[in-house]
Amino acid sequence: MDQQTLLIIVETVLRIGFGLRFLTSGISNIRRWPNPVRNAELVFPFGTKFFGAVAVFLMVGGAAGLILGLATRTAALMIALFLLPTLKIQSYWLKTLPGMIEDVRDAVGEAARPKFQRIARAAYHSHETAWQANVLFILLALYFAIRGSVAFGLDNLF
Repeated sequence: MDQQTLLIIVETVLRIGFGLRFLTSGISNIRRWPNPVRNAELVFPFGTKFFGAVAVFLMVGGAAGLILGLATRTAALMIALFLLPTLKIQSYWLKTLPGMIEDVRDAVGEAARPKFQRIARAAYHSHETAWQANVLFILLALYFAIRGSVAFGLDNLF
């Protein structure tokens, strides 16, 4: 297989995998409603139900477009637009969690403290790595916003 064909295949699999990641997250947010509203409260001072619904729409719509290779550039921009406020959400938790952890640690009995510390470290680490992953996801979304769907997408049929 030549390098050009292999690149097209890898890029297509990457686009579909990227879309699937956000489709599953979007569907999860629909099932866990009003969780998107609570997240929107961390970013927007008003209209949190509206912005929560917009976030889910951007995730699901953008993901579907990426998976199908349909309006790929727009779909990728939808994902990037969704991700920008998530950086503020992750930053909020990275600033807030240490104080919350201290408060709860003091309330937890001595016997449970080692288990709580593991949970606390995992919670902080998950937000730290999520922030980093979201930066990479934004870059990947911008890549597809510029590149579009080079093959194996509905964009190529039109």
